[in-house]
Amino acid sequence: MEYKRILVKGVNWVGDAIFITPALSALRSGFPKAKISLLVPENLAEIYEGNPNIDELIVYGRGGRLKEKIKLIRTLREKKFNLGIIMQSTSYEPAILFYLARIPERVGYSHSLRNLLLTKVVKRSKKTQHEVDFFLGLVKALGVEITRKEVFMAEDGEAKEWARNFLIKSSYGKDDLLVGIFPGAYFGPAKRWFPKRYATLADSLIKSYRARVILFGGKNDLPLIQKIIDKMTANPINAVGKTSLKQLRALIEKCRLFITNDSGPLQVASTTKTPIVALFGSSDPEKTRPWRKEDCTIIYKKVSCSPCFRRKCKKLICFKEISAEDVFQAAKTYLNRECQSNQ
Repeated sequence: MEYKRILVKGVNWVGDAIFITPALSALRSGFPKAKISLLVPENLAEIYEGNPNIDELIVYGRGGRLKEKIKLIRTLREKKFNLGIIMQSTSYEPAILFYLARIPERVGYSHSLRNLLLTKVVKRSKKTQHEVDFFLGLVKALGVEITRKEVFMAEDGEAKEWARNFLIKSSYGKDDLLVGIFPGAYFGPAKRWFPKRYATLADSLIKSYRARVILFGGKNDLPLIQKIIDKMTANPINAVGKTSLKQLRALIEKCRLFITNDSGPLQVASTTKTPIVALFGSSDPEKTRPWRKEDCTIIYKKVSCSPCFRRKCKKLICFKEISAEDVFQAAKTYLNRECQSNQ
């Protein structure tokens, strides 16, 4: 069946926002004549700017007032969408929104009473699958053949220029070995490796490779980052709370290596060619590892309770099993290659 106007309800997390991009590509391939609109919260909109598979971005504020929600419903009604696809797997709000917007066909994953608001209910796979495949399942349920699976976030010229100027102001030289570290994870502390070990790792990289280490994070990560800086003997470049998502991507592109927990910036990094070392604790790399496998090392010590998917954990046995030396050895593989290529 052909659709003229398709509305996709996006997700609320940075990592998931990257994971749905192959589904958007598949949707464009399956319905090349349709106008595809994407409804996303304003904090994630820039991830999709420049995406060739989207014709229109509809941005809304999360937690808006009733008046704003009514206005959004009216806006969606006026656009007369033929098909609505809900990427969020359990949320009731987008299903109610699509119903009130009078979108005749509404597709989403099966979830309790939410099914009453959908016209096509898609069953979940019982097997563990990567989130990219999970989101693609909704498009596949529409009869679309999946031929490509690539995550995407467009380069941005202004962000690249900003990154260049930021590094110049940070006394970075073009021949310096730049290593990025994101030690946070918005989901919760059970996904964060220990600040002391990040500090030890950063100092080792600086001592062994004369690397310039740049620390990333949002404003909420400032206390965490300060703990790391306080424990370091060397001085890192501090980019915490200073970047947009586009600027974050542009800085990661400048890095020779990016080290991080399972997080949104990990998935942003996966849209670049920068080598990655990713540390997994409470989560499952089979579900949320970077989709790009080239130049990507996963460090995951599966223990008896793994994966627990908890936000908080008092024991953190999984992370205690990962030493600073483990991560340093993984980093060496990429940094030695970089040093050899520059000789």
